[in-house]
Amino acid sequence: MFGLAIDLNKRMHGLDIARAIAISLVVFAHSLWISDFFPPVVSWLMQLSGTIGVEIFFVISGFLIGKIVLRMLEKEDFSFSVIMDFLKRRWFRTLPNYYLILFVNVLLWYLIYKEIPEKLYLYFVYLQNLTQTSPDFYRVSWSLAVEQFCYIIGPFTLLFLVKLFPKANRRYLFLGMSLFMIALFFGTRIYFNATYELTSIVDWNQSLRKVTIYRLDAIYYGFVLYYLYSRNCIAEKMNSILFVCGVLGIFILHILIFALGIQAENHPFFFNVLYLPLNSISICLTIPFLVGIKLRESLFLKWVTLLSIISYSIYLLHYTVILHAMKVLFPSESLRGFSLFGYTFVYWALVVVLSYFFYRFFEKPMTNLRDKKTFN
Repeated sequence: MFGLAIDLNKRMHGLDIARAIAISLVVFAHSLWISDFFPPVVSWLMQLSGTIGVEIFFVISGFLIGKIVLRMLEKEDFSFSVIMDFLKRRWFRTLPNYYLILFVNVLLWYLIYKEIPEKLYLYFVYLQNLTQTSPDFYRVSWSLAVEQFCYIIGPFTLLFLVKLFPKANRRYLFLGMSLFMIALFFGTRIYFNATYELTSIVDWNQSLRKVTIYRLDAIYYGFVLYYLYSRNCIAEKMNSILFVCGVLGIFILHILIFALGIQAENHPFFFNVLYLPLNSISICLTIPFLVGIKLRESLFLKWVTLLSIISYSIYLLHYTVILHAMKVLFPSESLRGFSLFGYTFVYWALVVVLSYFFYRFFEKPMTNLRDKKTFN
């Protein structure tokens, strides 16, 4: 498929659809940077779509990695070295892309602004947005920092619990750890709400949504979902109903509340404390149905699978590299009408094409190294 050896029958088609939708929503949202002259409805939808896309990635990632972590935990040889093997495999998947695009961003930033980005050293250890929003440089990396810390904190917390309660049911330890993380970082947002005066949705976006210390529960909703799914706590006949409820929840949270005039500045508790967990729960409700979807091979399925597979490359390249470079070479701030939409479609096409080549010739070969005996 498109030069990639992929067995479509082994893919989880529903989750591929979700990933394709998620990365499309993120690219769509960041397209707003092109110009201020998109039609009002399009501009409004762009402002909403980015949050949905990233939260979908968090839940799916938590669901799939939760499966790996729980299986790892249930083995008798669960230990520090097992966790390090797990992390090494994750890092072969994520770090080469991250650091290469970090280097590309530094180079691009220097060529454009004739300076080295501020606090650059923090990006090498994912601390750029630990307690406050990251600088303008390499902005998409905020969510990667959230994921990295989740995948480190969770397994090592489980190892501590296994040592502390050696005879405890390890599945219960997994669930307990996940719920504790959700409660702990739910508490950080309560603290934020009590100590910070929110001024706008933009302020909320920068001061809370993209700050690691307030977001470390995001992945663990997927952990809890996988626990319930693996224990058959969710009846298969309920999947369709849950899916509809989840979609309705997403619709209400991202469209209806804004249409009703519910804003961050006049409802800070809702946005600071409740909005993100309700978002994660709504997305979780859709996952059991999506996991069960199987489609016949078609051009649609091939494109969805392609977008899903290259979504990480798209995420890293689309905004701070491709769009940033395009805006410098071909300024777009004053575009409107046909010219604006033409520019936007060219941008989207470049994102897919360049990300495909980046995945095929760098990301996939680097990921494959983790299975080489030399590295094991």
